[in-house]
Amino acid sequence: MADLIKVSILGTLPGNEVWSVNPVFAVTTGAVISYAECIAIVNAVNALTVPSGVRSIMSTSTYVTGCRVEARTAAGVLEALAEGNISSPVVGQGSMPHPFQTSLVSSLRTTTPGGSGRGRLYWPATGATIDAPTLRMTSSSASTALTGIKSYLNLIQTAVDASVDETVALAVWSRTTGQLPTVNSIQVGDVLDTQRRRRDKITETLTVASFP
Repeated sequence: MADLIKVSILGTLPGNEVWSVNPVFAVTTGAVISYAECIAIVNAVNALTVPSGVRSIMSTSTYVTGCRVEARTAAGVLEALAEGNISSPVVGQGSMPHPFQTSLVSSLRTTTPGGSGRGRLYWPATGATIDAPTLRMTSSSASTALTGIKSYLNLIQTAVDASVDETVALAVWSRTTGQLPTVNSIQVGDVLDTQRRRRDKITETLTVASFP
């Protein structure tokens, strides 16, 4: 009986570097999620229009390429999975390029106190607009990004819900407690973050100077 459905939005960066954003949706009544249902979710999510607010923080060298779906128990046991690519990858629209690991964090909040009731999604922010004097995102760009992220998560939730017989809800998955509290608010800050795992394939081109 699956307790959750993890929908990983997949993408690429220059040099075959990859990224993913991994929202989790609680299966509120518990059910066996089949491979066919996972495939249906993949197809439904890949058919979505990525909101401009999400694309606005991604540079024109950053792409959304597909998604991976995993049905798991709250303990983490994998029950079914499927993965598929978008026929035409979706390109970012941001005009202010940043390094590979630059991310915008959207914080997920629930009514459950403590760390088990909070989650984070790291979105590629390789093209996010920042203010030169403060090195922070402008208020308008942060607002646009939040609107896009909320819209995208709502679209994904609707796509998942329509693809299975059960009802689902965006949730925070606590692997330590096995809890899946549902999300009741999303927030973003104006300081861009770093996600180290985004640079696991890129090799540097070194510029060398002799010394002394």
